[in-house]
Amino acid sequence: MLLLHQGTVLVVFVISLALFCSVVVAKFIGCILPMLATKIGFDPAVMSSPFITTIVDALTLLIYFNLASAILHIV
Repeated sequence: MLLLHQGTVLVVFVISLALFCSVVVAKFIGCILPMLATKIGFDPAVMSSPFITTIVDALTLLIYFNLASAILHIV
């Protein structure tokens, strides 16, 4: 039987929660940016993959590091 330590369970929890939050944020950003571009008067194709991917990647890192520091008490 595999015994999991308290720290291992917390790391798994942080990674799972960060993954869930990242997917939600990615879907939200991918939906909102083209609509915002249309409202401003830009072509929605401008808000295509590279721009959305860059924003989502940066936000994913922020989400992961903030969750890890808050849950694992890393300073």
